[in-house]
Amino acid sequence: MTVYDSAGKVVATGELGTGKPNSAACVFRVAVTGVPDGSTFYQVEVSHRGKITVSSAEAQHGGFAASLG
Repeated sequence: MTVYDSAGKVVATGELGTGKPNSAACVFRVAVTGVPDGSTFYQVEVSHRGKITVSSAEAQHGGFAASLG
């Protein structure tokens, strides 16, 4: 997992946790440490699946959810 700031610079990387089945999906917990404050938004990319934009507030409070399928 790669985290970019609002300027498009890579600011942190992390990994997906172990997947757990949940109905018809598989849920992965994610934790990325060392993301610096100060960006108005962040973009998160898992592998080659494309970037997802989250606000700074969402990022700080763990407000990230995405579909990989």
